Amino acid sequence: MTSNEFEQEKKKVDWILLIFIFFLGWFGIDKFWAAKDFKKAWKFVLIKFLYNIILLGEIWNIFDFIQACRGKYQLDFRDYFA
Repeated sequence: MTSNEFEQEKKKVDWILLIFIFFLGWFGIDKFWAAKDFKKAWKFVLIKFLYNIILLGEIWNIFDFIQACRGKYQLDFRDYFA
């Protein structure tokens, strides 16, 4: 792989999304920012918030933060494994 192909493959990091994930991601607010549409995001926000109540959401939030740092953030968690 040449350096030009590598630069095209590298995605840009959204710093505002990282801030949302770090501070408000525990409540699912980062999903509103990523979707930019209430109708599309409210289900993901609710699911992430409910998972945080049973402590599974913390793992989800850390994983989202890592993926956002890599520039590969997905709105739906299932898309990471597709």
